[in-house]
Amino acid sequence: MGEPTLRANDLRTRIKTHLHFSERDVDFFAWVVDHVPWRGNERVLDVGCGSGVYWPYYLRHTARVIALDLSPEMLAHAPHQSMPVRPLVANALTLPFPDRTFDVVFANHVLFFVSDIEGALREAYRVLRPGGWFVAATNTRDALARLHALHAAALQALGREARPLRHQHFAIDNGRSMVAGVFGNVTTDVLENAFCFPTAEDALTYYLSGEVNNVVGTPLSPDDRSRLISIVHQAIADIIHRERRFRVPKSAGVIVARRP
Repeated sequence: MGEPTLRANDLRTRIKTHLHFSERDVDFFAWVVDHVPWRGNERVLDVGCGSGVYWPYYLRHTARVIALDLSPEMLAHAPHQSMPVRPLVANALTLPFPDRTFDVVFANHVLFFVSDIEGALREAYRVLRPGGWFVAATNTRDALARLHALHAAALQALGREARPLRHQHFAIDNGRSMVAGVFGNVTTDVLENAFCFPTAEDALTYYLSGEVNNVVGTPLSPDDRSRLISIVHQAIADIIHRERRFRVPKSAGVIVARRP
């Protein structure tokens, strides 16, 4: 998939955070999967499956699921021993399947990690049968921007710079045109939501699962990393003192296309 995704432990932390601190109590995974007009028994490919959080939702509709990820660590934490899903270590840019193999291809929160997004989309198109569905879940461009702004300001105080948010490489806003360039027909749907953190510690747990490492250049020294975390923690605590919570918009959605 070009670049490594999150570590399995960090991914679990982020999933738990979405479950416990989302403003709207919506099952996002079910919402994504329900965008396919299922007939039953479709052949499904899950590209960049991570730890397999979507698998139970696919299996509500079909028992023919193949899931791949570039990370053996991720697949080691997936529940493939208890579910009829075939896991593979493979790359989104070179899918190991013949043309026109699948009825549905999912690429959920993964394409922004890929070095060649158009190449991955063309591979998804290639392995889809005519009339097959492609679904990619991702964030809106401004999702998590409030937390990122605190991170960037803290890094600036240390004389360092934050990288742009990773998902902005393939967000709902710009991903639509990328998918349209390959598939032609595209629709999008967005689920508005936000984190609502009651304590700075809750927000910091999420921050430490990914955003803290979002730094241009060499990794921070242990001392600078500790200072960064302290600055961000205090900034969040100050917001909670003023607003009684730390609300971080995190809207996400799907880009859906059908192969002609």
